[in-house]
Amino acid sequence: MTNMTDVMVYDKDYRTETAQGKTPCWHSNHRVFADLVPGDRLWVVTSGKRVGRRDANAGYLVAVWPVAQVIQNPGDDLDYPARKYQHRIMVNEAEAINLDDPVCVDAVVRGEGFDNEISVGRFLRGPRRLSDEKVRQLRTAAGAELARKWLTGSKGRGGGQVAAIDSEPKEQGTTA
Repeated sequence: MTNMTDVMVYDKDYRTETAQGKTPCWHSNHRVFADLVPGDRLWVVTSGKRVGRRDANAGYLVAVWPVAQVIQNPGDDLDYPARKYQHRIMVNEAEAINLDDPVCVDAVVRGEGFDNEISVGRFLRGPRRLSDEKVRQLRTAAGAELARKWLTGSKGRGGGQVAAIDSEPKEQGTTA
């Protein structure tokens, strides 16, 4: 039995409204995505600024998206050209958990001793594989709403707000 892979991603362009006419996916050129398989998960974090919070620099968990499939980017989306975004990660919409109320997970993302005046995006410039301990910390921080949705199957479009899933921050000067 193989272990599930959990990856934290930072969505600098997160928005709570549904992306009209877009198939839910994540685009990246990072090597971590080449090894993902169906059932692996993306833990999506954005800034407090994107979700209207006073602590604008803090990291907020907004969704947990199971991977449905990873394909080579066919280059059919002008916003995500294949030369810059090699992988297209298709999200399992039926199992996706989109939190109605984003949860501050800044302490989990940053750890101790990091300046909270610096935007969370500086700490999450690229995707991060999560240890089992970090996944437990995120589940604990997310608390009751995540647990309820996880256990009852209140996921996807029927469970609340649905986020646009088709964006990834441009990695500053790096290609992996």
